[in-house]
Amino acid sequence: MPASPAPRPSASQGTSLDLSAPSSAPAGGTSLDLSPSSSSGTSLDLPSSARPSAPASASGTSLDLSSPARGSSAPAGASLDLSGATTPTAASRPVRPRPSAAAGDLVLGYAPDRLAPGGRASLTDDRPTLTLDRLQSGIGVLTVRAAVSEHIGDLRLAAAYRLATGESSVLDEARGLSVAPVGTSRYVVVAARDHGDVLRLDLRQVRRLERLVVLAFSPSGETLRWGGALLVETADGARVDVALDREPASGVLVALSITQVAGELVLRAEDELVHGTFRDACLAYGFTSITWVDPWTPLT
Repeated sequence: MPASPAPRPSASQGTSLDLSAPSSAPAGGTSLDLSPSSSSGTSLDLPSSARPSAPASASGTSLDLSSPARGSSAPAGASLDLSGATTPTAASRPVRPRPSAAAGDLVLGYAPDRLAPGGRASLTDDRPTLTLDRLQSGIGVLTVRAAVSEHIGDLRLAAAYRLATGESSVLDEARGLSVAPVGTSRYVVVAARDHGDVLRLDLRQVRRLERLVVLAFSPSGETLRWGGALLVETADGARVDVALDREPASGVLVALSITQVAGELVLRAEDELVHGTFRDACLAYGFTSITWVDPWTPLT
């Protein structure tokens, strides 16, 4: 019986030893620890055996559960998803429409220079194209006239046009074809005689126009001694000059094209002499839907 008090100090020592003993408890004295550790070590064994194991098992569980629940990674993932979701939104902003081949914009292989407000410019081989801004393309009247001398010969102006509706025809004041479109009071283009032939484009109707090609020719078919220039004038006083210089020849000169792109007018010096008639020149520039009475007269 004196030996029974002896294990109690070891139980108290076992208390300090049992903190490290849970890992060695299965190896170390199962018969000795059954009574002391079940009675005195209940609070010790359960915390010591349960707490290390509980955190171990709970750690795997708590980590899995806490990582989504705490929001360190979950909100981060959510915030990343939200930021990722805004990228398509930014990409889906409306952009300015690009030139369309279906609208006859094949002349635009690059971004043309722009005409300064009230400025003057010339279309040359180095810079054959200019764009009028929205004010120059949308206010007042755009005027095209020829500045030539009598030495050149009997030079007249005409134009082939295509509207947004698909309607195509020719303007030729000398043949009485002076308004486009025919059969309406809202004219897009008018051909007139005012100290020479003049083409006037009503810019209030600019979006009804798809394309206009200015033609220079002699009604009698005589050889012209080419010279002078076409003058394109806007309501704000800006002007674009298109030279008509070339060797003497007969035929139809495709001098200038005007294309409407998203409400802006693009001017291009074509400077191509077609040895033929109106019909030949129109077919060469894509006006294939015009019906002709004869090679010089469209059916209206």
